[in-house]
Amino acid sequence: MSRPKLRPRKSLKSLPKWTWPLVGLLLAAVLALGVWLVAQVWPEAEDLTWQRILETGVIRVCTDPSWPPFEFINERTGKIEGLDMDLASALAARLRPQGPAIRAEMVPVGFDSLYDALLASRCDAVLSAVPYEAERTEDVAYAISYFNAGLVIVVRDETADIAGLDSLPDRVVGVEWGFVPEGDSQQRLLLQALSLRRYDTAGDVLRALQAGEIDAALVDQVSALDYLLECQGLRIVGQPFTDVSYVIPVRLDAFRLLAEVNRVLIEMREDGTIAALQEKWF
Repeated sequence: MSRPKLRPRKSLKSLPKWTWPLVGLLLAAVLALGVWLVAQVWPEAEDLTWQRILETGVIRVCTDPSWPPFEFINERTGKIEGLDMDLASALAARLRPQGPAIRAEMVPVGFDSLYDALLASRCDAVLSAVPYEAERTEDVAYAISYFNAGLVIVVRDETADIAGLDSLPDRVVGVEWGFVPEGDSQQRLLLQALSLRRYDTAGDVLRALQAGEIDAALVDQVSALDYLLECQGLRIVGQPFTDVSYVIPVRLDAFRLLAEVNRVLIEMREDGTIAALQEKWF
């Protein structure tokens, strides 16, 4: 399952592709620390986005409602629903611990135009199953990840002897066409040595697994969770072994908003809110 890609700007040709998410998340952490330090060292620095949110009680959130279960339009009500919408509402309500709660106002935007809309100030943040892109940190700042859509191992319920990648040699493993081994050097060597059977889509891979044509499937976590929601007899083994982090971009000058969003996301991780949202929608 793959969503239309955001328009690329430039590539990081000097680094292996599998290292981009790791380097990118490190850069995001450094940037988040940097904007926090700015606020501490220069307390008079103004985040006009944050000030407007406090004054109006509204945070405007751009989203492309075409990617269920993260965001979609309910045909009966005409409203945008999904995991990201629930996350936006819960996050907004916690941005101001005291006083009237802030509410999220969703701004529908085509996926390829999300960054343009953010930079043009049509919204204050983007929440639309957006994957982290290290090359965009010149223009936007990213909050910490709230979902990992990386590759997972899926097996049949009765399969008890597959616990990770090192259990897959000598097994028939299903993947999508276009699959390229990723991860650290050891993971890539393991993946390159596997007996792979390729299928057109992640759904085809999982149906082949259910039918007993293959011993395990390597698919993205969104496809796996979505399939398991409707079909019985399969389970995910462990956590994703590659990193495709879904994140919330804000403008670079929204340093206070970024700090508050990170604070709330950490709270929601620790109190189980994010896990509960994933359980609800998958």
